[in-house]
Amino acid sequence: MGSGNTRSSALNLLQTEFRVQTVRTITFHTAVAARLGITPADLSCLNVLSLEGPHTPGELADRIGITRGGAVTAMIDRLEDAGYVHRRRDTADRRRVLVELDATRAAELVSPLFQGMGAAVAARLSKYDDADLRLLRDMLADVNEAAAEATGALRDSR
Repeated sequence: MGSGNTRSSALNLLQTEFRVQTVRTITFHTAVAARLGITPADLSCLNVLSLEGPHTPGELADRIGITRGGAVTAMIDRLEDAGYVHRRRDTADRRRVLVELDATRAAELVSPLFQGMGAAVAARLSKYDDADLRLLRDMLADVNEAAAEATGALRDSR
């Protein structure tokens, strides 16, 4: 292990890169959303549905950080009008409505906008071996967990 100063410097540089990555990801997602004619929150909704499957409107509001009620309803209306999502009754509880991604529409219109970024990231990751990739995956999972916890703490402290 190196000196404390070296570690401190390395941690500061890593924190800086996380901040740069955050800004660039937000900027990229904003550009993708604009190209699709939707908002960045709408794109986040599509990502949540793609990663996690159908959700109730309230669950979606909580997951992407918008208010329940009017804001989430307007978002779902926009996405449904554009053909990206569909509302359906929950077969386990007919009182509940689930919002689900139209995977075909997303594959046709959304996925192509991420292909260039995906290829660029894949090219950069090709220099890492399997152990490095596991380490990077674990580190990102830890950072994502910390971000979720920090988000929850901010919401809870209102």
